[in-house]
Amino acid sequence: MTNLLTNFDSDKIDLGKRIEAAPRIEDAVKLTDDYLSGLQQEMTGVSSLRKARYAGYLLEILRYAVRTLNSVDKEVHLSESRPSESRTGQFSKRFYIFIKTVQTALILALLMTLLSVGSTPWIPILLVLILLGTEIYLHIFERKTGSASTKNPDYHRLDEKPPIDVHLKIAHVHAFLNCIADALSYADKALNERALEKEGGFLEKETQILKLFQDLFEAKAFHDGDWALKRIPRIQAILWEQGIVVKEFDPEDTADRLFFDAEPGADPSIRRHITLRPAFIKNDRVLLRGRVAEPFSSAQSQLTGP
Repeated sequence: MTNLLTNFDSDKIDLGKRIEAAPRIEDAVKLTDDYLSGLQQEMTGVSSLRKARYAGYLLEILRYAVRTLNSVDKEVHLSESRPSESRTGQFSKRFYIFIKTVQTALILALLMTLLSVGSTPWIPILLVLILLGTEIYLHIFERKTGSASTKNPDYHRLDEKPPIDVHLKIAHVHAFLNCIADALSYADKALNERALEKEGGFLEKETQILKLFQDLFEAKAFHDGDWALKRIPRIQAILWEQGIVVKEFDPEDTADRLFFDAEPGADPSIRRHITLRPAFIKNDRVLLRGRVAEPFSSAQSQLTGP
């Protein structure tokens, strides 16, 4: 029985405190990733190679899921402001354009007054005072609304605020650790069901093989060796259903040298290769190597070689 969840429960409080003290979400992810990596190493030390490898696959999936927290956008773009702020910015810009238009009109009126011959002397002075007053008012208005100014480049318009870098943290550490505990619980369940399935045995579901074994034991009880030998084609048919090929040695096929262990022939009357034990092949993969006896002449040439 695997105990991933049991080990995690014993370390949950300490891990939770370290995650709460982490200043950024990247630090919390690294703490969790390192813990799961250590848990995988513990499984490697106390479990079989097959179970440790399967547990490693499950824990690696969980670690990749935790690492997705690093993909969260950590910038808040204030340019996407609320509608009220946007309307305020548009009003400020329109009012600024209106004042500039008024100032332009005052300048034109001042020029026309100065060029006219019979103009009253106090009118140009009045226009200059009005023009100066609008400029002062516009300058105060820019300072209050935070509008950009060529003389003060540190000011930004309301609708052009820069993005702000936000340091994110895991708000609910207990809920975060509970999700990891649920994942480890399902990992334990998958590993334990896999172990039970393996302990249940392959032969329990293969009634054909069990019946064949039963027939062979019956032949043994009656000392009927000939009848037992007649069951060999049945064995070959069962292996064929499982995708396993019973391979006899073929001296013309150079690939067969990889499937068989050769030994010198001991009988001078034998002038060909004799398959002593067939090889079992499945999808070009050797399950069991075979044995083959070489012809007597080949064995003699090996013994009397240079």
